[in-house]
Amino acid sequence: MFERELYKTAFGANPLPMVLTDFNGNILDASVGFALLFDVQRDDLIGLNLKEIMQIEIAEDLVIDTSIKGEFYKVISQKYEVEGIVFFVFSLYKIEQLRQSPSSSVIVNLRDLLQVSLEISTFPEFVATTFPTLCEIFGASSAILLRRSRTELSRFFIVYGTDESYKVLRDRIQIKVENESYLKVGMPIIINEEQRWGSLKELVIEAGYVSGWAIPFGFEEDFVDSLCVLFFNELREPDSEEHNLLVFLSYYYSLVYQKSEFKKQYEALSYKDLISQTYSEVLIREMLDVQCEQAKRYGIDFSVLMIRVENYEKLVNIYGKYQVETTMSNIAKTLKENLRKADICGRLSNNSFVVLLPFTNSTGTDVVYQRVLNILRSGSFPPCKNVKFSASITTYMEGDNNTRIVERLKDLLRPVL
Repeated sequence: MFERELYKTAFGANPLPMVLTDFNGNILDASVGFALLFDVQRDDLIGLNLKEIMQIEIAEDLVIDTSIKGEFYKVISQKYEVEGIVFFVFSLYKIEQLRQSPSSSVIVNLRDLLQVSLEISTFPEFVATTFPTLCEIFGASSAILLRRSRTELSRFFIVYGTDESYKVLRDRIQIKVENESYLKVGMPIIINEEQRWGSLKELVIEAGYVSGWAIPFGFEEDFVDSLCVLFFNELREPDSEEHNLLVFLSYYYSLVYQKSEFKKQYEALSYKDLISQTYSEVLIREMLDVQCEQAKRYGIDFSVLMIRVENYEKLVNIYGKYQVETTMSNIAKTLKENLRKADICGRLSNNSFVVLLPFTNSTGTDVVYQRVLNILRSGSFPPCKNVKFSASITTYMEGDNNTRIVERLKDLLRPVL
């Protein structure tokens, strides 16, 4: 008993990424180091299958290279047999592929920027994630995002910063465009004593810095929508390599911005979620409003059900977005197979569905709700395991609209145990 507890403590507390599996690849134990690779707790990994998480074979003396969240690792397996029971230990060693190069840190940071642009779906989230990396690349003290006003195109306003001081600046500073010829994608702006754009110089001074560099980006090359301003505590002029990098980032951020805008337009125009084949958020909210109007005018009862995957982000960390979206598709398919043809299923967000139940009053909701709870409790939604649900249901109330109904459903959510 003592030896077993000693092993569990030593293995579990190990900062090196190690994982113990049975002969089928089911995880029996994992080190702290392995759990940290996926940003989850060790207990979240127990019972999952290593083959599904890392797409590797369970084999003796395995030696392969793999990538986890943009980092490269060498995976080595060892087979053991104790009292007739076969198990495997997989150890992961980080591969430092870019060492010895003077520009290696810049390349690594750029690689991380490119990876993030594929993983993050909204542009504000992309900015919040990548601006600290820009500061690290150029040695800047902080950064802020300026966005052009939609009502007064000659002005920019502050919308985000890497530290809280941007909120004070936002209330005090107006950035007015004095000459549109300064603004073009691919033309970084160096803010120093010679810069003629007075309000940009004022911004640098008010922020408490000596100089700044502005990276312009936008939907079109000749119409800059936003500026990323990097602040420095000293007078900094970019060298030729830094200038080329600023130009590259100007085009890169423009492409990511365009991608996010196209995605928003697609989602607004799309009537179905591409993955789950349920109705899109835009359409399901419009349907709720129409149903509210009919209930108000004609007294037609209806109810709305919400199902949310509570550990969605953890599942993404473990399995990856594609695998989790397959699971979400299987959840939607199961719901549609077990509900009436008149019931309307829509995807409200990445991790939640709502089901519109026409002609269903408070009496009928209990039957539907219990059926759905039983499905969620007993169902299997591969490839992900240990999917944790919460659910809620409500009926139409006088004065309801789609926003009120959705907020009430969120407040009523309870774990499905």
